[in-house]
Amino acid sequence: MPSIMEKNRGERLILLYQNLPKGEKNAKTLSELLAIFNPIGEKAQSRAKLLEKDLISLYLLFGDNSICRIPTWSEGSIAGKTPKYYLHPNFTLDSYDNENLFFWEMLDKFTTNYLPKDIHNTLTTKIANVKNHQNLQYQISQLGQWKNHLFTIPSLLQAPKYDEHILKTIHQAIIDGRRVKINYLAKWANEPVTRWVYPRGLIFIDNMIYLTAFYKVEENISTPEKVYLDANRNYAIIRIQSVQILEEPIPSWVKDLSLEELSRKGMLETHLTQRGKPIKLKLKINHMAAQHLTERPLSNDQTLEKMDEKNLLLTATVMNTVRLEDWLISMSHMSEVIEPVKLREIIIDRLTDGLNQYDK
Repeated sequence: MPSIMEKNRGERLILLYQNLPKGEKNAKTLSELLAIFNPIGEKAQSRAKLLEKDLISLYLLFGDNSICRIPTWSEGSIAGKTPKYYLHPNFTLDSYDNENLFFWEMLDKFTTNYLPKDIHNTLTTKIANVKNHQNLQYQISQLGQWKNHLFTIPSLLQAPKYDEHILKTIHQAIIDGRRVKINYLAKWANEPVTRWVYPRGLIFIDNMIYLTAFYKVEENISTPEKVYLDANRNYAIIRIQSVQILEEPIPSWVKDLSLEELSRKGMLETHLTQRGKPIKLKLKINHMAAQHLTERPLSNDQTLEKMDEKNLLLTATVMNTVRLEDWLISMSHMSEVIEPVKLREIIIDRLTDGLNQYDK
């Protein structure tokens, strides 16, 4: 191999990435790498230092699962040791084509005002690292120019600040399939309670993150699904004060209940009536407001029928969630709940309470 140590820095880093040995068993010392990348042996001492700096630069650019060292980078000082270097076998830059990078940039745009800042910053950093590798090629492409013409309006309420250690621990428990012990301070509670649960996944509602998990139940072949679903609970991550991973593995019945299935069964949101039981909503709605619902219907079976010159009757099968109730309140100046009667009464009570705030 011709010497690459005399190349300019950008070209040199790419050549190093392309020619580093892959996998721990092929790891090589700095001297062994220098013999490969500087075969003539010129300026050996200065180029050894340059090679070490280049390896550190590649590591800082692409992270822990890219350029690996023995001892690991996290161990700090390597005084008195002879480190070895290798490329992680699963790491590649080639998979980041323009379409993939465009997807990640759009995700970045969408989550700018949506995800907690620490999580979003991690995403932004990873995108920047990839762009450093293929910046020019991407920027001149049609997809690369789209980011300058897109913007996401932030949520009215800012995302809360999350404890990074708690998030990482929960994530690890989910990946490892382990039960967790959490201390949870429920909304409006004075003292936290301890819960032992099987974590299933993380749920995003608006800009809040929830852990959906299950209590322990007796498992046997005749246990009805309802027993398992009744053991499901959702915990706001912001209210989890501590979390500990336990040795007990998550049982198969928890793994069998996918997040998609839990969502279809109405388990992932706070409900005002029995979870998993949809309601038939009938809403008298101003024809101007109804136009909005022709573009964004409440359900697949939504229908709109003329009631009079100003109003339509909307009928839709929906889950009776808190978000539905809040939406109905926001539309109350242009609509009236007809059925269910219980939901109508709740809306009337909330509107009355609101008016009372202004009458004081």
